[in-house]
Formats: sequence, structure tokens, C-alpha cells
Amino acid sequence: MTRVVTFVAIITLCIGAWPPRVHAQTSSAASTARQTPATFGFLTSYRFHLDALRLVSSDDNFVWDADFGGDMDVFDLRFIRGNVLVNFESIFGEQIRAIDPNQGNYTIDLSTWWRTGVSDEELGVTFHHVSRHLSDRDKEFSIAWNMLGVQYTAPLQIRSWDLDIGYRVLRTLQRSFVDYTAEFGGSIQALRAVHPRVTLMLEGELTFVSVDKSERGRDHQLGGRFEIGARFAGRDGVGEVFIARERRIDADPFDLEPTTFTMLGFRFLH
Repeated sequence: MTRVVTFVAIITLCIGAWPPRVHAQTSSAASTARQTPATFGFLTSYRFHLDALRLVSSDDNFVWDADFGGDMDVFDLRFIRGNVLVNFESIFGEQIRAIDPNQGNYTIDLSTWWRTGVSDEELGVTFHHVSRHLSDRDKEFSIAWNMLGVQYTAPLQIRSWDLDIGYRVLRTLQRSFVDYTAEFGGSIQALRAVHPRVTLMLEGELTFVSVDKSERGRDHQLGGRFEIGARFAGRDGVGEVFIARERRIDADPFDLEPTTFTMLGFRFLH
């Protein structure tokens, strides 16, 4: 009953924000490592992804978004595992030239996950680092932050839908040129097979970032993302095509207002 209530609560949050826009995860976009089967050993599993998205936006700084990365279980003691996650995102515009890479964003997470023994649920402690860089632009200072907190993930099945839900609570340890003090978020992914090789995919995510109002004179930030698409199974991986609507916190590191855009993209997973 508790897990059903949890699922309904997240669905309510996602639906309540759409339309006109869904507030999505931003600063921790790739930071939740999925559950893995218990396998005693060293370097027991890994996952990899490659995304490319076309952004529908009136800002010529945001035209394409590409990112790639993965995570691996460095050790697994069956009841506990250690995970390393790395992701790199590059944003392209048309401001200076036709293909103008203007941002490079790095995410590194170090996590320890405890398998609770209850329906594949996992509880993790995570050190989260983000570093942002500008391409072909002057910047003599760093934009980065470190956070520490807990994450929770659990699979859930309701009729023909396979669900994966997650929560995170992170507190800022160190920051440079950002005013973040903490982050709270929730996400849900829903998959339903419609063919032996085709799966319908729905995803929603919400992120609330609390800020130090004395630094930049703004209120706490809310972001979000909603995604719908199809997954196609291959022999040694899967491909996805999707459309998404995102409200991203600090898409431009110098703009105090969130940026909202629609995205068309594809993704390869292994």
C-alpha cells in the first residue's frame, strides 16, 4: 500500500504541472544509478548512454543538446554496492557560427547503495559534483558545486506497466558562482510493452532547489521535465526516440530565470 501511495503522489505532482509546463530535474539530471542484480565481485556491471536532442527554443544559445556517460558498480557485496557515475553534456547554439558549442557540463557521482531486501528497493548515500564550463567565451572563474545526500529507488509494477521511481535529498557542501543550498527531487519512469521489440515510454521528473537569497536576490527554484517516446530493443542494447518538455534551472549560468524548451531526440542505451 505504501508504494502505491508513493506512485500516486509522484503521478499527481507530474500531472499537476502539465499543462502548460512540467518542472523537471535540472542540476542532477543523470545522477540516479538504476538498481542492479546482486552479484558478488569487482566491476560487476555497467551501463552507458548517448543522447542527442534538437531544442525548440527562441534563444540561439540553445539549439542542440548532446550528452553521454555511464555508471558502473565498482564492487558488489550483494547487500551493498559501490557505484561511480560520470556524465558529460555539451550544448550547441547558433550565436557565433552554425555549430557553436557554448557549454560543457560535467557530472560525477560517487554512491554507496544498500539493497534493503524489500522488492528490489535500494537506498543510497551519494556525493554529487557538477562543474560547468563555457566554450569560446571568456570566463576566469569556476562554476561548480558539491552536494552530499541520500537517494532511494524502487521498481513497481501496476498491471502492464513497469515503473521505476526515485527520490533524492542533497545538501550543498561547497559552491562556486551558484546560490544552491539544497536539492529535493522525485522521478518516475513508466514502460509498457506494445510489441516484442517496441515499448511505450513515459517519464516525469521534478526538482526543487533551495537557494541563499542573499547571494543573487532570487527565490527558490523549481524545474521539471516530462518525456514521452518509444523504446526499440536491439540485440545488445536499446534505442529510444522521444519528445520532451523541460523547464531547466540556470540553463544559462548568467540568467536568473529558468529556461523552458521543447526537445526532440534519440537515445542509445547499453
